[in-house]
Amino acid sequence: MTVPHEEQRDHPVVEDGRMAMRPSHMLVSLMVVFPFLTAFDPIRSRSAQVEEGNARMKAGKADEALAAYDKALAELPTDPAVHFDRGTALAALSRFDEAAEEFLRATEAREVPLKASAFHNLGNSFFKKDKFKESIEAYKRALALNPGDEGAKWNLEIALKKKREDDKKKEKDKDKDKDKKDDKDKKDKDQKKDNDKQDDKDEQDKKKQDNKDKQDDHKQNQNEDKPDEKPAAQKEMESVLDSLEKSPKDLEKQRAMLRAVRRAPPTRDW
Repeated sequence: MTVPHEEQRDHPVVEDGRMAMRPSHMLVSLMVVFPFLTAFDPIRSRSAQVEEGNARMKAGKADEALAAYDKALAELPTDPAVHFDRGTALAALSRFDEAAEEFLRATEAREVPLKASAFHNLGNSFFKKDKFKESIEAYKRALALNPGDEGAKWNLEIALKKKREDDKKKEKDKDKDKDKKDDKDKKDKDQKKDNDKQDDKDEQDKKKQDNKDKQDDHKQNQNEDKPDEKPAAQKEMESVLDSLEKSPKDLEKQRAMLRAVRRAPPTRDW
């Protein structure tokens, strides 16, 4: 697995009574998924607090080193070198967002080696937070200041590759989201059609029921208004019975006629 390199910046030393830069030319390999495992080589300084922080960093006590650098920063708030050292401690503690801020302040340095190293480590901090676009720009600035920085070249290639992979993943996720949205829109549209059909059916059923209710009401009203009528045959029978009950003689005549009919000989047909 390819991994980025940390920048071991040049050390300022005193030679013949004046400040000079001594390159370290040391690159430390780190796994991408882990924080900085070794401290950046901090800048030596005449500040007692900076020297205390440097000693703590070399002892692997980044939290104590950070406390010392905080005190140094109170004394030298605009010193890019102190910001650089504080950034190394924050990076060792995996506080990469804060480390990036400190390395960004360190890029204000006038000394080209310190400025280049600050951009290199700024790129590393962005890389650790998966901010590949920002890390690429930082590595490019570092290489513009120090073309011979092999670590920055290596890290730049890794950052470019990771950005391409990240862009593809984002595009793929975007397509998936679009497909999901299209599917949802289609389902919503189909559901709306079904709802509309059901609403139409319900409306038609309601109209049919209303018409039926109206017809039933109309029939009931007609039946209520119209007097009850008996069949004609029943009326005639009741009339005969009524007349017979009123005139017993007529009833007796009817019975005699029926008896005479029964006694009469059959009619000859020859």
